[in-house]
Amino acid sequence: MSLLMAAGLGACFKREDGLRIWAMGTEGEKIVPFINAFNHKTTGPKFRSQALPWSAAHEKLLTAFAADNLPDVIALGNTWVSEFAALDALEPLNQYGIDTSNMFEAAVDNATIDGKLLGLPWYVETRLLFYRKDNLARAGFQNPPQTWAEWEAQLAALGKIGGNHKFGAFMPVNEFEPLVAFCLQSQNQILIDNATKGGFQTNGIKETFAFVKSLYDKGYAAILSGAEAPDLYASFGRGEFTFVITGPWNIAEMRKRLPADAQDKWATAPLPGRTGLGASILGGVSLGINKASTQKMAALELIKELTNVSVQAEFSKATADLPSVKPAWALAGLETDAKAHSFYQQLSLAKAAPKAPEWERIANEMAIAMERVVRGIQSLDVALAGLDNFADDILAKRRYMISLKGNAHE
Repeated sequence: MSLLMAAGLGACFKREDGLRIWAMGTEGEKIVPFINAFNHKTTGPKFRSQALPWSAAHEKLLTAFAADNLPDVIALGNTWVSEFAALDALEPLNQYGIDTSNMFEAAVDNATIDGKLLGLPWYVETRLLFYRKDNLARAGFQNPPQTWAEWEAQLAALGKIGGNHKFGAFMPVNEFEPLVAFCLQSQNQILIDNATKGGFQTNGIKETFAFVKSLYDKGYAAILSGAEAPDLYASFGRGEFTFVITGPWNIAEMRKRLPADAQDKWATAPLPGRTGLGASILGGVSLGINKASTQKMAALELIKELTNVSVQAEFSKATADLPSVKPAWALAGLETDAKAHSFYQQLSLAKAAPKAPEWERIANEMAIAMERVVRGIQSLDVALAGLDNFADDILAKRRYMISLKGNAHE
């Protein structure tokens, strides 16, 4: 990282400018009136917010850390919490007696590293099934699948109607999220030994890869990636496939982009699992406090404000994000929205991704490996061995650092 870059960032944001919160994307823009409302009623220090584009946020946060210029409150993508924990950049919140009992368990777990609560879940997301009810009815089914076996039976029946992948699942092989979600349903861990080694050759993870591979092998999902994939909304709107695994933002997108005559023909449902409804991956953003902040109590008051029930509900209405606080769902009108309520069910079953700073690289490599397998470039056994080697290589430093901590406690 360039010292000039770090120095430049420090020059742009001066400490005397007041307390700061950085947030990403649309949420970074929509948060402004909520910060203004907090400033209006607080008797303590005032905050100003800055919106960061998602594409630049990660690098900008790391640059700010190097310049000792992180904001007082940091909105962190849930896969980034472990990275900033490794940098010792976040204030542990356990000592402040914060009650997280009304939040989704997986969201709290994701923000908890080595027993330290390092952020409060701000908004959450997960992935589940969007499906065409009319296609399922044509194939003889009234309800979405709850198990892998039921899903395969439905996909097989849909294939007999359409043939050549038609009416099956839209599941591009370059997207790691569905594969990771199914792996999180396994009795084995994706990363083992305190997330210091790959667990890809364990029985449960191997079985999951084999199951996902079979969906492509049997023609239940087309082998597509990148530009090969058709337009999601146009294809789903025409009923050209029945299932897609995606996130809550697509509720609004489907309602906006699908034709009027298709609006009553689609629904959402939790992912099927081995023996019943299954887990999915937990996503979203948590609010952390910069460990170097000189105004930690003021920062704490802000993140408590942004995660109280009424503010959560209003923020959900403003952004279409899903609240991390369960009672806010009713206030936001989400409990009476059947398509949103499926996300509540799925979030109750969701699991946090492995807590390693290198996780995103590993997840992307999982998708690359699966594509090699379904395109016949590698066997499944070779791909899984390669994933273990890849994970072990990039987790070597993590193993070393953990060993140092262990020796220090002896």
